[in-house]
Amino acid sequence: MKSFIESQILRRRNARREGAAMISHVVSALAFLVLTVTAAAATETRFDPATQRMPVGDGAFDVDNVSRGPVTIYTYRPAGISSDSPIWVIMPGTRRDAARHLAFDYYDTWRPLADRYGAILLVPEFTAEKWPGAASYNLGNVRSRRLEAKPWQQTSFYVVEEAFRMAAHSLGTHRRKFSMFGHGAGAQFIQRYVLHSGCRMIDRAAAANPGWYLVPDYEFQFPYGLRGSPIPEARLRSAFGCNFTLLLGTADVNYAGMRNDPGAVAQGRTRYERGLFYFPRARAIAARMGAPFSWRMRKVEGVGHEASRMAPAGAAVLAGTGIATSE
Repeated sequence: MKSFIESQILRRRNARREGAAMISHVVSALAFLVLTVTAAAATETRFDPATQRMPVGDGAFDVDNVSRGPVTIYTYRPAGISSDSPIWVIMPGTRRDAARHLAFDYYDTWRPLADRYGAILLVPEFTAEKWPGAASYNLGNVRSRRLEAKPWQQTSFYVVEEAFRMAAHSLGTHRRKFSMFGHGAGAQFIQRYVLHSGCRMIDRAAAANPGWYLVPDYEFQFPYGLRGSPIPEARLRSAFGCNFTLLLGTADVNYAGMRNDPGAVAQGRTRYERGLFYFPRARAIAARMGAPFSWRMRKVEGVGHEASRMAPAGAAVLAGTGIATSE
């Protein structure tokens, strides 16, 4: 019969063997996962738009001349379409961590829509590691921490414009404007880009379910309004002439996780309420200025804060076919 000490030694030896076997299984699983992720990440064809044509199917290139570091642009070019087919920029929402960036989800959602309408996709990847917080992505990175205006080349808006220019060069297209869709944080990006750029490079734009707005009114302090903003009146007048559509899901009424400081609450409690506040206010401001107002608001019945369910309505707007309800 083994002594107590011998039995303890044997038990510890067996425990070490079992632990070693478990570690081996974990290492093997991790190795398989790395290989799987690497294989998945390598499905798109990397290309240099300065010297190479955008590939048919899945592609990717980097916008390098960016102060925060290169930004990857995922591309999709359906088979059988021309170089002059419309180019759609799809802006991801708030989840932007490098490990599981929403760009992948949006890319998968929008590929069949690109096939249906014959459009070329550009999906930028503004990772939170390089573009942390709402100020650098949603708001365009237009202000420093001291609230000083930044050069346009340092904004996230510039990255999108440069991505389009690079893609257009690669395709040899005659197009000089692009269309764009965003949901949530991506919609905030688009709503602000329209105002900051004066719509200079936009063909059509659709912003779905933004969380809060840069209201084009000097009553509110920037970033909730134009007081203290770098947007001159002439640019605002141009922005009001943009082919811009605000898409509101009528069921987007859950206010959990919403920005709830006084500037945001003044716009309403939920995303749906804030959209209903924003659009008529913008229309009234344009009328007071005597500026042409080309914006539209579309309600998507029964849809909440769901990017994939808002996408078909967004694609229809970008394609110029429109959807049923409007204001």
